[in-house]
Amino acid sequence: MIGRIAVFPLLPVLFVGMMMAGCRLIPRPAPEKPSRYVRVEQIDGRWWFVRGEEKFLALGVNVVSPHDGSKPKSGPVYDVLERYNNDRAAWAADAAARLRDWNFNTAGGWSEPAIYDRTDLYHTRVVYLGAWGQHDSRLIDVFSPAYSNAIEKTAAEEIAPHATNEYLIGYFLNNELPWYGEKGWPTSGDVSLLTRYMRLPESGMGKQRAVEFLQERYADRFEAFAENWETPAKNFAELARQRRMKPLKREAQKDAIAWAGIVAEQYFRICHAAMRRHDPNHLFLGVRFADRAYEPVLAACGRYADVVSVNHYRKTGLFDARHIGAIAALTGKPVMITEYSWRAMENSSGCRNTIGADVTVQTQQDRADRFRTYMTNALAQPYIVGCDWFMYHDQPPGGRFDGEDSNYGLLDVRDTPYFVLLSTITEINGRAAEIHLQGPAPTPAYDPNVLADYREVTVSGGETPLQEPVVFADASSAFHVWGDTPKGASIKAVSGPGESPLKIAVETGRGWGCGITFKPVSSLPAQPDGSVSVSGASRVIVELKAKPGIKVSLGIQESGHGPLDAQAYGGYGSADGESYVHRELTVEADRESYVFTLDQMEPAPSYGNQRGNYAINTDAIAQCHLFFAGGQNDFTVELLSIKFD
Repeated sequence: MIGRIAVFPLLPVLFVGMMMAGCRLIPRPAPEKPSRYVRVEQIDGRWWFVRGEEKFLALGVNVVSPHDGSKPKSGPVYDVLERYNNDRAAWAADAAARLRDWNFNTAGGWSEPAIYDRTDLYHTRVVYLGAWGQHDSRLIDVFSPAYSNAIEKTAAEEIAPHATNEYLIGYFLNNELPWYGEKGWPTSGDVSLLTRYMRLPESGMGKQRAVEFLQERYADRFEAFAENWETPAKNFAELARQRRMKPLKREAQKDAIAWAGIVAEQYFRICHAAMRRHDPNHLFLGVRFADRAYEPVLAACGRYADVVSVNHYRKTGLFDARHIGAIAALTGKPVMITEYSWRAMENSSGCRNTIGADVTVQTQQDRADRFRTYMTNALAQPYIVGCDWFMYHDQPPGGRFDGEDSNYGLLDVRDTPYFVLLSTITEINGRAAEIHLQGPAPTPAYDPNVLADYREVTVSGGETPLQEPVVFADASSAFHVWGDTPKGASIKAVSGPGESPLKIAVETGRGWGCGITFKPVSSLPAQPDGSVSVSGASRVIVELKAKPGIKVSLGIQESGHGPLDAQAYGGYGSADGESYVHRELTVEADRESYVFTLDQMEPAPSYGNQRGNYAINTDAIAQCHLFFAGGQNDFTVELLSIKFD
């Protein structure tokens, strides 16, 4: 009590002293006004888009357009502009009303500018940064001043004009970039961003940075580098002058992965800075990964983007929460699904569904059922902030600019809605917020086993080596062929009399290529599921005759193998349905035997159990295949045998 009494008389003196010293009382800040621009917030463990007092999930449709600009050789094309006397604003008002009737609230990428600028529908924009060039060069050379200048120019032209649009959610700064070298998904093991940067001239900034990267990574030990990479160079100084580099071992993939992360860091840094200079108000929505990218690439995206965007097609309708959840956990950011869809053989446009993402089902009811399964799972995830259907209308039955001819639309080419599908969409979209609130929260912890880019592969049964080679396949084996037929791939095999080789006529086409799959020869003891044991094998020897320069790779499938989204992979014995591939080899003159070492194989990214034991279970091998990548001239191969040794 004495202390308190002693202080009270001093208060007026202190107050006067503060005023005399020039201090002033700080007024209580006014409550912050809600932003008129869209932002992202995590509320009670769940992510949302927020604008003002409104929180929402972006339920969008890509390519909302009044006409398809394609010019197929034949067949109808979606075009309703004539009905509106070419009044795009009138069309946009009707299209926005239609989308709202179906409980969509967002116009997604590549939509008609009028629906962005003349309606109050939320929307997103795709901005292509980086020149396409030859073989998709959008990521080359991110270290050069010319690249940064081009990014700045594009941002000034395509981002700055929209900086004050209140209904713009944000920008996707590209779509399906070639993080794996050629594409946004793995293709050839010989091509990566690292090998592409090494093709640059010695004076190129990216080439210099790549050589420095390798020199540092191998601690200036060129002999260690040369164990993993094939090159004419004899030292790092010579490497800077070389343009050809090819992996010798699987370990080289680790270098390619690390380099992709360095390229990604530079790309995201300069793109983010350019966007923010020209538009500080809207969100950076990522780059629309083609389902995934290397871990360091995803991590770099998370450091700069407000949202990570992923194109996530699933034929079965089973949303992969483990996979997408791992991306959310790794990046620490919410995720937007920017493409998903299904196409039915039963459609009123006459679409043949031969080219495009293979999410083919039989009926419109199948499309509706898969939408229900996929979206009720996706919307329940705490990290999901939106999903964009691909696309508004069907593609031309005669093929659009790239040949795609699919029933992805909500409308057929005559503008007639697919009512069975839209009935389900309207129902689920109407319950989106409710489903999101009822789902689990928060985002699960990151599991490094889900997205691991490189895993050590072991070979079972190596304790007791094979005493002699086992002929797995020859001209007598049952086989089937497959390939990218819409892009001109064709493969035909004919066996001759007696022990003649199997003659395989190959046209790889201009797409991803083609292959031939072999069952074991009938003389081998078969297990109940038809697989055979080659336990003790450490390599596969393919004996064939072909002209020099042909590129061929080998794949093997364990017992229990199946497509990526199979419900289960029940193999015989210890096999768990994994599929493995070896990097391609090049046919040489006067050579008939080609060795594919099992411990240099890696899990196939597009087939088989992706969550197996990463052990090649040689006690139950179901089949093997030869694959010929697209872009090669037509040729004939004579297969003598495929042996495990």
